[in-house]
Amino acid sequence: RMSARTVLLLATATLLTSPVAHAELGSTTTVNGDVPPGVPAKLVDLTVVTDTVQVDGDRLLVMQGVRKVGTRAPIHYHDHGGRTCVLKGTITDFVEGLEPAIFPAGTCYDMPADTPMTAANLGDEDVLLVDTFVLPPTEPTIIVLEPNWPDLADPTG
Repeated sequence: RMSARTVLLLATATLLTSPVAHAELGSTTTVNGDVPPGVPAKLVDLTVVTDTVQVDGDRLLVMQGVRKVGTRAPIHYHDHGGRTCVLKGTITDFVEGLEPAIFPAGTCYDMPADTPMTAANLGDEDVLLVDTFVLPPTEPTIIVLEPNWPDLADPTG
């Protein structure tokens, strides 16, 4: 039986060295038939608040980052979903099958599992947000669907 520290080290090594699957749901440049507004870009000033393996064996990853004005996440999905809380600014969430939704500071939204999505900063100030994921230790947090996008297996890179 491996210790939680060993599992965390193995999970981190796996996430840092393994590519993100791009083909499971297929490649796409649209959500709900439309190209989302904003320029695809990674979060900046990304900080890992916590990254640990819980007693149930699942990984808890909490990250804080900034979505710059005029940018959006590449179209992607999460195998296990997640939750985003907006601390400053306003984010517009685009999820396949749903109407776009606007989330101002002080609100949170769920990222449904296995559903193409993106989130864009269409406002006039940078958005500070916190993403929380609970998932198996060896699985990536994000699977990018947008073609020609860099590997995001390491969300801090």
